[in-house]
Amino acid sequence: MSSFEFLSVFISVVVGLGMAHLLTGVGRLIHQAGAARLSAAHLFWTAYVFCFMVVYWWTVVFGYVEWQNWNIIIFLFVLAYGVLIFLLAVVLYPTHLPEPWDMQAHFLRMRRWFFGILILLILTELTDTGLKSHFDDFSVPYFLVTGSWVGVAVVGWISTSPRTQNVIAGYGLISLVSWVGYQLRDLEWMISR
Repeated sequence: MSSFEFLSVFISVVVGLGMAHLLTGVGRLIHQAGAARLSAAHLFWTAYVFCFMVVYWWTVVFGYVEWQNWNIIIFLFVLAYGVLIFLLAVVLYPTHLPEPWDMQAHFLRMRRWFFGILILLILTELTDTGLKSHFDDFSVPYFLVTGSWVGVAVVGWISTSPRTQNVIAGYGLISLVSWVGYQLRDLEWMISR
């Protein structure tokens, strides 16, 4: 096994644990359907984190197959990225969901953790991209999207308004899906070489 194969398996485990936690939380929520108080912001961020996990996993496992310049710093950033995504899932869904569960109250109580981790994730993304000299690959749209996510996270950190939380969560999800759609124009990142 090559160094990259060990790394991709390790990252797959971290992302798999995060995805399992997220999906288990959604499954528990389904079991509490009548007792849980739903929150659009919480559900939008759930979809956002799930999509982020899928894109991150795909990028690491298939996007870096031919990357030759691995070193401990780049490895630590790739690992930190996976750990931060995992922590977002953990913040969204506690290990035990109380009955009845008020998703909105939970999210508002945990919002500073969630958005603090999201800011760290975006800063890790920017640093990792810079270390790999990929800024030229993404350019202005990349900085607009990542910058808007930092803005969303700052507003989310500050605001206790459910309406504001719903709007920024909806924006976060739409912008992530749009960014992925924008990247699909370059099929190289989608397929293994």
